[in-house]
Amino acid sequence: MSEASKDFRATFDPEKQSIEEALAVLDKVPKDELQANIDSIVQRINALEKTAIKSMSERLAQLRVKLVPKAKFSFKSRKTAGATPSPTSTPKTAASPKTAVSTPTIDQSQFLKFEDRSGEHLFIGSLSVSDAESGVAKDVALTNLTDCTINLVHDIPLGAIHIKNLKHCTLVFPPVSGSILLHDCEGCTLIGACHQSRMHTSTNMNIYIHVTSEPIIEDCTDMRFAPYGQILPAQELDRLFEIAQLNRAVNLYDKVKDFNWLRQQQSPNWRLLEESELEPEIVAQVLSRDRSVAK
Repeated sequence: MSEASKDFRATFDPEKQSIEEALAVLDKVPKDELQANIDSIVQRINALEKTAIKSMSERLAQLRVKLVPKAKFSFKSRKTAGATPSPTSTPKTAASPKTAVSTPTIDQSQFLKFEDRSGEHLFIGSLSVSDAESGVAKDVALTNLTDCTINLVHDIPLGAIHIKNLKHCTLVFPPVSGSILLHDCEGCTLIGACHQSRMHTSTNMNIYIHVTSEPIIEDCTDMRFAPYGQILPAQELDRLFEIAQLNRAVNLYDKVKDFNWLRQQQSPNWRLLEESELEPEIVAQVLSRDRSVAK
């Protein structure tokens, strides 16, 4: 077995076994965590498939170079002027363009939204919610924000949080009943609790999180993780965890899955925050601006 094959097996086999073990106990997962676990397994299987295909493609390229000799160079006789093409020759046709694969979009028409803001403090309590919707979990979209502080801690129950293109922002979330989904962010601090967290194409982030399934990063660099912490008085925070149906005893903030790094060694794209790097005062600074109107 070649060294490349050994390296591939060393990364592929353990992850395959881990996925099989997760499938074997899937029927024992609590119902409120089942969908998050299924989504995580799907993501891991997709990543494993990509790894296998890439390995086979690289192996084929190596064998092609080794087994198929390059064509020898030779001079061809110059064609005489006015020569007519051979009747058997056919003109080459342009390659047909590849069909673009459309990605499904999420209907955000019913979301609570903050978008296209800069240098502002944004509080979810400032958004209008009808009495008929007051007890229904609302999804939130945060898009195109720069140098903003965002406070989503309120009595409004929240589902999924969709975050895209945030730069140098500070975000404080209560426990939510859905996922935290993050794309294209840089230089932000995020404090939140959720069933599942997926982060894509982001860099230089401090993530203080409580998550009951393994957090997922993909195409990310310099991601730093720490536990969620006691952002509110114990009784108030317990109530929000209960509303979100989040298990306070389970926090996998330090079990990050990097889909660009399936080796057994630690991914270079994320790490845990050192104790000297923690900034617990951030929460108080953000929440203090709205506590008088948060209830």
